[in-house]
Amino acid sequence: MLNKILLILFIWGFAFTGSDSKHDDDSLKFINSQKIVHLSGHLLLPISIAYTGFGLNWKNAAKVMIASNLVDIDHLLATPIYDPDRCSIGTHPFHSLPAIGIYSAMTLNQRTQELGIGLLTHMAVDFVDCIKTKDRLGKLKFPKYYRDPVNTYSLSHLIIWFGMAQFSEIESRHMFALSIGWEVLELQLPYKFAQESYLNKFCDIVFNSLGFYMGKKNLK
Repeated sequence: MLNKILLILFIWGFAFTGSDSKHDDDSLKFINSQKIVHLSGHLLLPISIAYTGFGLNWKNAAKVMIASNLVDIDHLLATPIYDPDRCSIGTHPFHSLPAIGIYSAMTLNQRTQELGIGLLTHMAVDFVDCIKTKDRLGKLKFPKYYRDPVNTYSLSHLIIWFGMAQFSEIESRHMFALSIGWEVLELQLPYKFAQESYLNKFCDIVFNSLGFYMGKKNLK
């Protein structure tokens, strides 16, 4: 199962390399690729979190987390039902800040924890999509802090640290030290790939962690 997930991740990354750059004569392609990456996030991220954090019960946890995507039923209350330029967060009732507060509280109860994590994961993916949409429309405020939080480099972070985890000598403390050190070093590098927002740097560390813990679990 894990090998299939990694295969999907590889295909996803290579298929959409370069899709983060917008061109005036290519807007339809940009919107479609953003949509596919968005939908992939709703599937792959819950599976990754479940595999990493829920032990032998990870398959059942993944099913619950994926089922939480039904929260999008509140789109039926909007007019039009689908709008590629609309941000779900703060617009639809089940995507409102009070609702997100309830989902956060659900993670504190063992009976509702899996569903709560799934709902928060869904909101996180939608939030990233909102940022990309606002950036595409030229409406993103404070791009230095928020622009492009997840991109094809995020996939490489996950894969690299999955591989690094195969070395038993490398522990969590090493992963976090190297991850934070690299993000700080990038602030001084003159290359284009290092020109990232602060939210992107945070997300890179999240992907490093996911890849690392998935890799460690794969060793057992």
